[in-house]
Amino acid sequence: MPRSESTGASFHSIVVIGAGLSGLQAANKLVEKYPDLLLVEASSRLGGRVQQAIFAVHSIGGAWHTTVSALWRTASTYFTLSVLQGLLQEVNCNLREFDWPDYWYFGNSRQLVSGDAKVSDEELERLHELFASVGQRVRPEPDISAAEWLRQEGASERMMAVADACYANDFGCSLHQLGLSEMITENQRWDSGDTYLILDRPLQALVQHLSKGVENNIQLQWPVSRIEYGPEGAKLYGPSGSVVQCRRVIVTVPIMMLQQERIIFSPPLPAEKTAAISRIKMSNAVKVIFAFSWPFWPTGFFDVVCTDSFMPEFWVTEYPATSSDPATAGLCCMVGFVAGARAEEISHLSQTAVITRSLAQLDHIFGKRSQNSPGNPRNMGLLVLMASRRGDFGNVSLIFRFIAKQGPIQASSRKHPATAAFVRAHVEDWSRSPYIGGAYSYPSLGARPGDRESLAASLGDTLFFAGEATHPAVNPCMQAALETGERAAAQVLRASEHVPSKL
Repeated sequence: MPRSESTGASFHSIVVIGAGLSGLQAANKLVEKYPDLLLVEASSRLGGRVQQAIFAVHSIGGAWHTTVSALWRTASTYFTLSVLQGLLQEVNCNLREFDWPDYWYFGNSRQLVSGDAKVSDEELERLHELFASVGQRVRPEPDISAAEWLRQEGASERMMAVADACYANDFGCSLHQLGLSEMITENQRWDSGDTYLILDRPLQALVQHLSKGVENNIQLQWPVSRIEYGPEGAKLYGPSGSVVQCRRVIVTVPIMMLQQERIIFSPPLPAEKTAAISRIKMSNAVKVIFAFSWPFWPTGFFDVVCTDSFMPEFWVTEYPATSSDPATAGLCCMVGFVAGARAEEISHLSQTAVITRSLAQLDHIFGKRSQNSPGNPRNMGLLVLMASRRGDFGNVSLIFRFIAKQGPIQASSRKHPATAAFVRAHVEDWSRSPYIGGAYSYPSLGARPGDRESLAASLGDTLFFAGEATHPAVNPCMQAALETGERAAAQVLRASEHVPSKL
């Protein structure tokens, strides 16, 4: 690294903090003009909220807002024009498009209903209309939660349960955390439709593609603890007393890291920006990633939203087995997703308990209860072994109680298909990720119009901000992360050319 003669600190024209999608995109847009650019990442890997569980060949993170993973909400008419579309074309990624939800599972009545079933459901239709037209409402002052708004609209308890499992969970929170004011903004500015697209490969392929252009500019395990900034540049303090000086810096860390003051700014950030940081919320999310030996779900199935259940959503992803990981050959992948208050509750359970309860729910959803047949207890034995190896003996007894309820050796492929097909699983609790701290931002109760813009605003020509939480359309998706990274790069280029930025 080049070094400053006066301080001994390394000097770079640009430093980008955070190597998630936003930071990688910003670095890619700037590295050609600034070959001495430095991209620092606090953790030991690239990708931020895109992480791959190798055992199941599935991306743990990724699509922010409309569920985190190789799955997100977007319309093909918009998608063909998006930053994300261009990147996926560059990696020759194929996509499949689905309506959402694909299936409903009503836990109280244990009914599995296809989303395209020609069955009239007035409550569901009314709920969907309320959310689809929320942008036409007058913005409340003071703000109210989505739960309060639905009660004012006379929503039934069933409608409230559907709204929490479907809409709130999809936003990455619970119904009482969801703010009507930012819901209105999101609805008015959302231009990406209501269908989901699934990739033919893990999202890590996108991270690898973005990193190729900046692989020689990356410093991993370099958490920034302090930024001193002014008109002439910035000084960044990292681990073990290391210091980097730069002319300009782009901060792309998750909003939770700013709220926890993991980076100290000197001088302190303006009051307007710190107020916005305090009001924009990010909740937790937990994902349970399963590998099964066969697909026990209906042909063409990709997703189910579940009310009054332990896990509010499951979806399937299918990637071709690779020679580099022959253990995945023939396995099927299913992902459970829960966010908000329920995720906080689940984070206090052991992995074994989360896996066991999720399997029981899948057995209820997809099991054929009309007959029993000899089963295979081997898979429950795997859960017992997992718990024993962790010293989680309390859940060994929980598992045996679960087996006992099934009857003598009747974890059958028909009555208990998930249990019978179970191979292995992984639980990812994003609150435990030390440099992320949760899922992604959501339309937050108490947030004010303009908060996202305040968070995104640069400070002079030195300090710039990006990341999904800075998107003015309250759009915490992958494309928002990429777009804000590109926006921040454009701001830096304009500042370096002394051209007033319009962004």
